[in-house]
Amino acid sequence: MNIPASLRTSLHSHRALLLLVLAYTAVVLWLAGSRPTRHDIAPLLASFALAALTGPVFLLCAWTGYVMCMLRPARLCHFLCQELRRHLHRERLMHALPALLLVPLFALSFTTFKAAIPRLHPFDWDARLSAIDIALHGGTAPWAWLQPLLGHPLLTGLLNVAYHFWFLLFYALLYWLILDTRRPLLRMQFLLSFTIAWIVLGSVAALLFSSAGPCYYGHFHASDPYAPLMAYLHDSNHSIPVWALKVQDMLWQGYQSGGTVGELGISAMPSMHVATSVLMALVAWPTRRAAGIALAAFTVLIMLGSVHLGWHYALDGYVGAAGAVLIWQAVGLALRRRGAPASLPLGIAPCLNKEGVTP
Repeated sequence: MNIPASLRTSLHSHRALLLLVLAYTAVVLWLAGSRPTRHDIAPLLASFALAALTGPVFLLCAWTGYVMCMLRPARLCHFLCQELRRHLHRERLMHALPALLLVPLFALSFTTFKAAIPRLHPFDWDARLSAIDIALHGGTAPWAWLQPLLGHPLLTGLLNVAYHFWFLLFYALLYWLILDTRRPLLRMQFLLSFTIAWIVLGSVAALLFSSAGPCYYGHFHASDPYAPLMAYLHDSNHSIPVWALKVQDMLWQGYQSGGTVGELGISAMPSMHVATSVLMALVAWPTRRAAGIALAAFTVLIMLGSVHLGWHYALDGYVGAAGAVLIWQAVGLALRRRGAPASLPLGIAPCLNKEGVTP
């Protein structure tokens, strides 16, 4: 088979990512204990397609918002079409193709593993994590420390929006980096760090410290120190919608279903929202300082929201943030020792300025 030279170069530069994702997928299939039946194929393919389309759609939405707010062309649709045709040339797509295929495969494998955690290791760390969390914060649960500051429906609603905005921001940034050609070392550092973090922190550590989180604490323990927090959130929901409550109910129903296809899974320790937000701030900092500061502030909001909305113990966020920084530094050191991945020639690497995307 005659593989284009640009694709061969891209496959070579993505070999570490390829090995990680395929090895992780193989382990997930092995842990699942059985191959998908013919009845599972259609839902699995639909999940892969959804994962493959989510990122590009979110990136397009974010880019369109940037063009509308910052560039403000006279003919928006014409401008977007022209820039997309100029930007998405063959060399760029060949450069991005391995990651474009590996990321949705990895997302599907991660979701499958996360859903299997309570069957591999039932939730038995919540009481210990809660006790450590309270001890670390002077004998008071972190949510109680935050309640005088954040315990207003409007602030709760804003944190709820920020917590859900994480998905749009993460996927937009991820696929922007996948398509980027000017910063090969930084790009690969983020792709590998994100993958390793979700394997080491989001899979291995989540399995070892299997926990459901404060919002589900009362389902497993008679004495629930988080009952007042959840009561406040339900009361606040009557004033300003708290979408987190619906998502928490949906995840709990999936958990009770016992592993049906489509279950998204529950896991508290460590917080991958916080860990991934830290990685986003780290990758943005050397690119544009203002973006790095903004994403660092966003990370703080995610940390506060993870506790205030009942998703996580504060300890989950601390571990996620520390693990993300360590992984980022280790991957960066390894890449610098190995040498930067191959990049496209500068002549075909576009750059965004006031006039839009220019070659």
